[in-house]
Amino acid sequence: MKKITLATLIGLVLTGCGGGGGDDSTAPQPPIETKPLAVQGTINAVNVPANTIEVNGYSYDVASVAYGADTQYSIKDLQKNMMVAISTSSKAGALVQLEPTMVGMVTHIDRANSTFVINGATLTFSLDQNIDVNDWVMVSSLPQATETGLGYKVLSVVKFEHEGLVGQYEVEGRLSLLNENNKTFTLGAAIQVRYTDNIIEDNAILQNGQWVEVKGQMIGDTFDASEVDVETYDASDNDNEIEGVVTWVSNDKSQFELNARGRFMVTGSTYFEDGTKANLNIGVMVEVTAVNGIAREIEFENDFDGDFGDAWHEFEKKGILANITATSFTVNGFKIEIDSQTIVDNNEKLVDLDGSRVEVEGVIIGSRYVAREIEREDD
Repeated sequence: MKKITLATLIGLVLTGCGGGGGDDSTAPQPPIETKPLAVQGTINAVNVPANTIEVNGYSYDVASVAYGADTQYSIKDLQKNMMVAISTSSKAGALVQLEPTMVGMVTHIDRANSTFVINGATLTFSLDQNIDVNDWVMVSSLPQATETGLGYKVLSVVKFEHEGLVGQYEVEGRLSLLNENNKTFTLGAAIQVRYTDNIIEDNAILQNGQWVEVKGQMIGDTFDASEVDVETYDASDNDNEIEGVVTWVSNDKSQFELNARGRFMVTGSTYFEDGTKANLNIGVMVEVTAVNGIAREIEFENDFDGDFGDAWHEFEKKGILANITATSFTVNGFKIEIDSQTIVDNNEKLVDLDGSRVEVEGVIIGSRYVAREIEREDD
Protein backbone atom coordinates (compact mmCIF):
# COMPACT_ATOMS: atom_id res chain seq x y z
CA MET A 1 0.00 0.00 0.00
CA LYS A 2 1.13 3.53 -0.68
CA LYS A 3 2.30 5.09 2.57
CA ILE A 4 2.24 8.75 3.48
CA THR A 5 5.61 10.34 4.23
CA LEU A 6 5.73 11.39 7.87
CA ALA A 7 8.49 12.38 10.24
CA THR A 8 10.26 10.00 12.64
CA LEU A 9 12.93 10.42 15.19
CA ILE A 10 16.49 9.85 13.99
CA GLY A 11 18.36 8.00 16.73
CA LEU A 12 21.33 10.36 16.87
CA VAL A 13 19.04 13.25 17.80
CA LEU A 14 18.10 11.68 21.10
CA THR A 15 20.70 13.48 23.17
CA GLY A 16 21.14 17.20 23.67
CA CYS A 17 17.67 18.36 22.61
CA GLY A 18 16.66 19.68 26.00
CA GLY A 19 13.47 19.50 28.00
CA GLY A 20 11.02 20.81 25.40
CA GLY A 21 8.48 23.58 24.97
CA GLY A 22 7.58 25.86 27.83
CA ASP A 23 11.06 26.01 29.37
CA ASP A 24 12.28 29.02 27.39
CA SER A 25 11.69 32.53 28.61
CA THR A 26 10.11 33.40 25.28
CA ALA A 27 6.95 31.41 24.64
CA PRO A 28 6.87 29.51 21.33
CA GLN A 29 4.84 31.19 18.63
CA PRO A 30 2.16 29.32 16.67
CA PRO A 31 3.27 28.24 13.20
CA ILE A 32 1.81 30.06 10.22
CA GLU A 33 -1.50 28.37 9.43
CA THR A 34 -1.03 26.49 6.14
CA LYS A 35 -2.25 23.13 4.90
CA PRO A 36 0.38 20.44 5.44
CA LEU A 37 1.70 18.72 2.32
CA ALA A 38 0.93 15.31 3.80
CA VAL A 39 -1.71 14.35 6.36
CA GLN A 40 -2.80 11.14 8.03
CA GLY A 41 -5.94 11.10 10.13
CA THR A 42 -9.63 10.32 10.29
CA ILE A 43 -12.30 11.87 8.11
CA ASN A 44 -14.36 14.40 10.07
CA ALA A 45 -16.93 15.04 7.33
CA VAL A 46 -17.72 14.13 3.72
CA ASN A 47 -19.46 16.56 1.34
CA VAL A 48 -20.24 14.64 -1.84
CA PRO A 49 -21.96 17.51 -3.76
CA ALA A 50 -18.98 19.79 -3.10
CA ASN A 51 -16.49 16.94 -3.70
CA THR A 52 -14.67 17.75 -0.44
CA ILE A 53 -13.69 15.99 2.76
CA GLU A 54 -12.50 17.39 6.07
CA VAL A 55 -9.49 15.82 7.81
CA ASN A 56 -7.72 17.24 10.87
CA GLY A 57 -9.67 20.48 10.55
CA TYR A 58 -8.77 21.14 6.89
CA SER A 59 -11.08 20.87 3.87
CA TYR A 60 -9.72 19.13 0.77
CA ASP A 61 -10.97 18.99 -2.83
CA VAL A 62 -10.78 15.32 -3.72
CA ALA A 63 -8.99 14.43 -6.95
CA SER A 64 -8.85 10.66 -6.44
CA VAL A 65 -9.58 7.94 -3.89
CA ALA A 66 -7.56 4.73 -3.90
CA TYR A 67 -6.79 1.62 -1.89
CA GLY A 68 -3.45 0.11 -2.76
CA ALA A 69 -1.89 0.68 -6.14
CA ASP A 70 -4.74 -0.42 -8.39
CA THR A 71 -8.11 -0.24 -6.64
CA GLN A 72 -9.88 3.06 -7.34
CA TYR A 73 -12.90 4.41 -5.49
CA SER A 74 -14.87 7.66 -5.42
CA ILE A 75 -15.76 10.20 -2.76
CA LYS A 76 -19.14 8.43 -2.42
CA ASP A 77 -17.29 5.49 -0.84
CA LEU A 78 -15.86 7.63 1.96
CA GLN A 79 -17.45 7.83 5.38
CA LYS A 80 -16.82 9.69 8.62
CA ASN A 81 -14.09 8.22 10.87
CA MET A 82 -12.35 6.32 8.07
CA MET A 83 -8.56 6.54 8.33
CA VAL A 84 -6.95 8.11 5.28
CA ALA A 85 -3.65 9.50 4.07
CA ILE A 86 -3.77 12.67 1.98
CA SER A 87 -1.21 14.13 -0.38
CA THR A 88 -1.67 17.60 -1.83
CA SER A 89 1.11 17.26 -4.40
CA SER A 90 -1.33 17.11 -7.33
CA LYS A 91 -2.63 20.35 -8.90
CA ALA A 92 -5.92 18.54 -9.57
CA GLY A 93 -6.65 18.25 -5.84
CA ALA A 94 -6.04 15.94 -2.91
CA LEU A 95 -4.94 12.36 -3.51
CA VAL A 96 -6.77 10.30 -0.89
CA GLN A 97 -5.37 6.90 0.05
CA LEU A 98 -7.51 4.62 2.22
CA GLU A 99 -5.47 3.47 5.25
CA PRO A 100 -7.56 0.84 7.06
CA THR A 101 -6.17 -1.16 9.96
CA MET A 102 -7.92 -4.28 8.73
CA VAL A 103 -9.61 -5.51 5.57
CA GLY A 104 -11.41 -8.83 5.58
CA MET A 105 -14.59 -10.81 6.06
CA VAL A 106 -16.71 -10.60 9.20
CA THR A 107 -16.87 -14.14 10.59
CA HIS A 108 -18.89 -13.58 13.77
CA ILE A 109 -21.13 -10.87 15.25
CA ASP A 110 -22.34 -10.54 18.84
CA ARG A 111 -24.66 -7.55 18.73
CA ALA A 112 -25.66 -7.91 22.39
CA ASN A 113 -22.04 -7.34 23.49
CA SER A 114 -21.12 -5.08 20.54
CA THR A 115 -18.30 -7.33 19.32
CA PHE A 116 -17.38 -8.91 16.00
CA VAL A 117 -14.55 -11.04 14.60
CA ILE A 118 -12.38 -10.24 11.58
CA ASN A 119 -9.03 -11.77 10.58
CA GLY A 120 -8.88 -13.70 13.82
CA ALA A 121 -9.32 -10.60 16.02
CA THR A 122 -12.31 -9.97 18.28
CA LEU A 123 -13.07 -6.24 18.17
CA THR A 124 -15.50 -4.11 20.14
CA PHE A 125 -17.80 -1.93 18.05
CA SER A 126 -21.54 -1.56 17.42
CA LEU A 127 -21.90 -2.60 13.79
CA ASP A 128 -24.53 -1.10 11.50
CA GLN A 129 -27.52 -3.37 10.98
CA ASN A 130 -26.66 -3.67 7.28
CA ILE A 131 -23.40 -5.48 8.12
CA ASP A 132 -23.75 -9.25 8.50
CA VAL A 133 -21.52 -12.29 8.79
CA ASN A 134 -19.58 -12.95 5.54
CA ASP A 135 -19.65 -9.26 4.55
CA TRP A 136 -16.37 -7.65 3.47
CA VAL A 137 -15.40 -4.60 5.53
CA MET A 138 -12.69 -2.02 6.15
CA VAL A 139 -11.86 -1.33 9.80
CA SER A 140 -10.16 1.91 10.87
CA SER A 141 -8.69 2.01 14.37
CA LEU A 142 -6.00 3.36 16.67
CA PRO A 143 -3.84 1.44 19.18
CA GLN A 144 -5.42 0.68 22.54
CA ALA A 145 -3.90 -1.00 25.57
CA THR A 146 -5.68 -4.14 26.79
CA GLU A 147 -5.07 -6.72 29.48
CA THR A 148 -3.63 -9.12 26.91
CA GLY A 149 -1.54 -6.68 24.88
CA LEU A 150 -1.77 -3.84 22.41
CA GLY A 151 -5.20 -4.01 20.81
CA TYR A 152 -7.44 -1.84 18.65
CA LYS A 153 -9.79 1.05 19.40
CA VAL A 154 -12.20 0.81 16.47
CA LEU A 155 -13.20 4.12 14.87
CA SER A 156 -15.28 2.90 11.94
CA VAL A 157 -16.35 -0.25 10.09
CA VAL A 158 -17.37 0.26 6.45
CA LYS A 159 -18.96 -2.41 4.26
CA PHE A 160 -17.62 -2.72 0.71
CA GLU A 161 -18.91 -4.76 -2.23
CA HIS A 162 -16.34 -3.66 -4.81
CA GLU A 163 -14.80 -6.44 -6.87
CA GLY A 164 -11.35 -5.05 -6.19
CA LEU A 165 -11.75 -5.39 -2.40
CA VAL A 166 -13.68 -8.61 -1.89
CA GLY A 167 -11.20 -11.42 -1.32
CA GLN A 168 -8.42 -9.19 0.02
CA TYR A 169 -7.17 -9.56 3.59
CA GLU A 170 -5.04 -7.04 5.44
CA VAL A 171 -4.14 -6.38 9.05
CA GLU A 172 -1.82 -3.89 10.75
CA GLY A 173 -0.50 -3.94 14.28
CA ARG A 174 2.39 -4.10 16.71
CA LEU A 175 4.57 -7.16 16.16
CA SER A 176 5.31 -9.31 19.21
CA LEU A 177 6.27 -12.89 20.12
CA LEU A 178 8.44 -13.20 17.02
CA ASN A 179 9.60 -16.78 16.47
CA GLU A 180 12.20 -16.85 13.69
CA ASN A 181 12.49 -20.64 13.82
CA ASN A 182 8.78 -21.31 13.29
CA LYS A 183 8.32 -18.15 11.15
CA THR A 184 5.42 -16.85 13.22
CA PHE A 185 4.55 -13.71 15.15
CA THR A 186 1.59 -12.06 16.83
CA LEU A 187 -0.09 -8.84 15.74
CA GLY A 188 -2.00 -6.74 18.23
CA ALA A 189 -3.15 -8.77 21.20
CA ALA A 190 -3.93 -12.09 19.57
CA ILE A 191 -3.70 -12.30 15.75
CA GLN A 192 -1.42 -15.21 14.82
CA VAL A 193 0.61 -14.67 11.62
CA ARG A 194 2.70 -17.13 9.63
CA TYR A 195 5.31 -15.75 7.21
CA THR A 196 8.39 -16.56 5.12
CA ASP A 197 11.51 -14.42 4.77
CA ASN A 198 11.10 -13.83 1.03
CA ILE A 199 7.82 -11.89 1.46
CA ILE A 200 9.25 -9.16 3.73
CA GLU A 201 9.31 -5.85 1.85
CA ASP A 202 12.65 -4.04 1.34
CA ASN A 203 14.52 -6.94 3.00
CA ALA A 204 13.65 -5.52 6.41
CA ILE A 205 14.67 -7.41 9.56
CA LEU A 206 11.62 -8.18 11.67
CA GLN A 207 11.80 -7.22 15.34
CA ASN A 208 9.39 -7.20 18.24
CA GLY A 209 7.81 -3.78 18.67
CA GLN A 210 7.65 -2.87 14.98
CA TRP A 211 4.37 -1.71 13.44
CA VAL A 212 3.76 -3.90 10.40
CA GLU A 213 1.20 -4.19 7.64
CA VAL A 214 0.44 -7.74 6.53
CA LYS A 215 -1.50 -8.94 3.49
CA GLY A 216 -2.47 -12.54 2.83
CA GLN A 217 -5.26 -15.01 3.59
CA MET A 218 -6.94 -16.39 6.67
CA ILE A 219 -6.35 -20.14 6.92
CA GLY A 220 -8.26 -21.44 9.91
CA ASP A 221 -7.24 -19.30 12.89
CA THR A 222 -3.94 -18.19 11.34
CA PHE A 223 -3.23 -15.26 9.03
CA ASP A 224 -1.06 -16.68 6.26
CA ALA A 225 1.01 -13.73 5.03
CA SER A 226 1.87 -13.07 1.38
CA GLU A 227 3.42 -9.66 2.10
CA VAL A 228 4.88 -8.10 5.26
CA ASP A 229 5.73 -4.40 5.29
CA VAL A 230 7.37 -2.61 8.25
CA GLU A 231 5.71 0.81 8.65
CA THR A 232 7.38 3.92 10.07
CA TYR A 233 6.99 7.69 9.86
CA ASP A 234 9.66 8.51 7.28
CA ALA A 235 11.84 11.58 7.83
CA SER A 236 10.88 14.63 5.79
CA ASP A 237 12.04 18.22 5.56
CA ASN A 238 8.46 19.37 4.85
CA ASP A 239 5.56 19.83 7.25
CA ASN A 240 3.67 16.60 7.83
CA GLU A 241 0.69 16.15 10.11
CA ILE A 242 -0.42 12.96 11.77
CA GLU A 243 -3.30 12.26 14.13
CA GLY A 244 -3.08 9.61 16.79
CA VAL A 245 -2.70 8.50 20.38
CA VAL A 246 0.42 9.03 22.50
CA THR A 247 1.69 5.55 23.37
CA TRP A 248 4.68 6.63 25.47
CA VAL A 249 6.20 9.88 26.72
CA SER A 250 9.52 10.38 28.49
CA ASN A 251 9.55 11.65 32.07
CA ASP A 252 10.95 15.03 31.02
CA LYS A 253 8.51 15.18 28.07
CA SER A 254 11.33 15.81 25.63
CA GLN A 255 10.17 12.97 23.36
CA PHE A 256 7.10 10.84 22.81
CA GLU A 257 5.87 7.91 20.76
CA LEU A 258 2.79 8.13 18.55
CA ASN A 259 0.56 5.22 17.58
CA ALA A 260 3.24 2.72 18.72
CA ARG A 261 4.92 3.50 15.39
CA GLY A 262 7.31 6.43 15.62
CA ARG A 263 8.95 8.87 18.00
CA PHE A 264 9.04 12.68 17.94
CA MET A 265 11.14 15.25 19.77
CA VAL A 266 9.73 18.17 21.76
CA THR A 267 11.92 21.29 21.78
CA GLY A 268 11.72 24.80 23.19
CA SER A 269 10.04 25.99 20.00
CA THR A 270 7.29 23.36 19.99
CA TYR A 271 3.90 25.09 20.08
CA PHE A 272 1.03 23.55 22.07
CA GLU A 273 -2.59 24.20 21.12
CA ASP A 274 -5.63 23.49 23.34
CA GLY A 275 -3.30 22.32 26.09
CA THR A 276 0.22 22.63 27.48
CA LYS A 277 3.33 20.51 27.69
CA ALA A 278 2.06 19.20 31.03
CA ASN A 279 -0.88 17.60 29.19
CA LEU A 280 1.40 15.52 26.95
CA ASN A 281 0.72 12.16 28.58
CA ILE A 282 0.29 8.56 27.50
CA GLY A 283 -3.18 7.84 26.12
CA VAL A 284 -3.89 11.40 24.96
CA MET A 285 -5.15 12.08 21.42
CA VAL A 286 -3.11 14.64 19.48
CA GLU A 287 -2.40 16.03 16.04
CA VAL A 288 1.35 16.43 15.48
CA THR A 289 2.88 18.68 12.83
CA ALA A 290 6.52 17.68 12.41
CA VAL A 291 9.62 18.21 10.31
CA ASN A 292 12.48 15.67 10.43
CA GLY A 293 11.20 14.11 13.63
CA ILE A 294 10.86 17.43 15.49
CA ALA A 295 7.35 18.38 16.61
CA ARG A 296 6.61 21.94 15.48
CA GLU A 297 3.06 21.89 16.82
CA ILE A 298 1.07 19.56 19.07
CA GLU A 299 -2.69 20.05 19.16
CA PHE A 300 -4.70 18.20 21.79
CA GLU A 301 -7.96 16.64 20.65
CA ASN A 302 -9.68 15.62 23.88
CA ASP A 303 -10.01 16.47 27.57
CA PHE A 304 -6.85 14.53 28.45
CA ASP A 305 -8.77 11.61 29.99
CA GLY A 306 -10.63 10.18 27.01
CA ASP A 307 -11.17 6.67 25.67
CA PHE A 308 -7.47 5.91 25.32
CA GLY A 309 -6.16 7.04 28.71
CA ASP A 310 -7.28 4.58 31.36
CA ALA A 311 -5.70 1.40 30.01
CA TRP A 312 -2.22 2.80 29.38
CA HIS A 313 0.43 2.40 32.06
CA GLU A 314 4.08 3.41 32.26
CA PHE A 315 6.82 2.26 34.61
CA GLU A 316 10.23 3.32 35.86
CA LYS A 317 12.87 1.04 37.35
CA LYS A 318 16.27 1.83 38.84
CA GLY A 319 19.00 -0.61 39.78
CA ILE A 320 21.66 -2.96 38.47
CA LEU A 321 21.21 -4.16 34.89
CA ALA A 322 22.00 -7.82 34.25
CA ASN A 323 20.93 -11.03 32.47
CA ILE A 324 20.99 -9.53 28.98
CA THR A 325 19.46 -11.60 26.16
CA ALA A 326 18.34 -10.72 22.64
CA THR A 327 14.87 -9.83 23.91
CA SER A 328 15.19 -8.83 27.58
CA PHE A 329 17.29 -7.94 30.60
CA THR A 330 16.74 -7.57 34.33
CA VAL A 331 17.02 -4.67 36.77
CA ASN A 332 17.59 -5.95 40.30
CA GLY A 333 16.14 -9.26 39.12
CA PHE A 334 13.02 -7.72 37.55
CA LYS A 335 12.56 -8.80 33.91
CA ILE A 336 12.15 -6.05 31.32
CA GLU A 337 11.75 -6.67 27.59
CA ILE A 338 13.34 -4.76 24.72
CA ASP A 339 11.98 -4.20 21.22
CA SER A 340 12.55 -2.09 18.12
CA GLN A 341 11.42 1.06 19.94
CA THR A 342 13.88 0.66 22.84
CA ILE A 343 16.68 3.24 22.84
CA VAL A 344 19.81 3.42 24.98
CA ASP A 345 20.96 6.96 25.76
CA ASN A 346 24.27 8.35 24.51
CA ASN A 347 24.31 5.81 21.66
CA GLU A 348 25.57 3.10 24.01
CA LYS A 349 24.88 -0.56 23.42
CA LEU A 350 22.90 -2.53 25.96
CA VAL A 351 25.84 -4.85 26.56
CA ASP A 352 27.90 -1.81 27.64
CA LEU A 353 25.53 -1.37 30.60
CA ASP A 354 25.89 -4.90 31.95
CA GLY A 355 26.45 -4.61 35.71
CA SER A 356 25.85 -0.84 35.74
CA ARG A 357 23.27 1.13 37.68
CA VAL A 358 20.58 2.27 35.23
CA GLU A 359 17.26 4.05 35.04
CA VAL A 360 14.69 2.49 32.74
CA GLU A 361 11.48 4.10 31.46
CA GLY A 362 8.92 2.03 29.61
CA VAL A 363 5.36 0.93 29.00
CA ILE A 364 3.31 -2.00 30.27
CA ILE A 365 1.80 -3.93 27.35
CA GLY A 366 -0.49 -6.62 28.70
CA SER A 367 1.63 -8.45 31.27
CA ARG A 368 4.93 -7.41 29.70
CA TYR A 369 7.16 -4.55 30.83
CA VAL A 370 8.84 -3.10 27.72
CA ALA A 371 11.69 -0.59 27.90
CA ARG A 372 11.49 2.62 25.91
CA GLU A 373 14.57 4.45 27.23
CA ILE A 374 17.59 3.13 29.16
CA GLU A 375 20.27 5.37 30.64
CA ARG A 376 23.02 5.15 33.17
CA GLU A 377 21.91 6.45 36.54
CA ASP A 378 23.69 9.62 37.60
CA ASP A 379 26.32 9.11 40.28
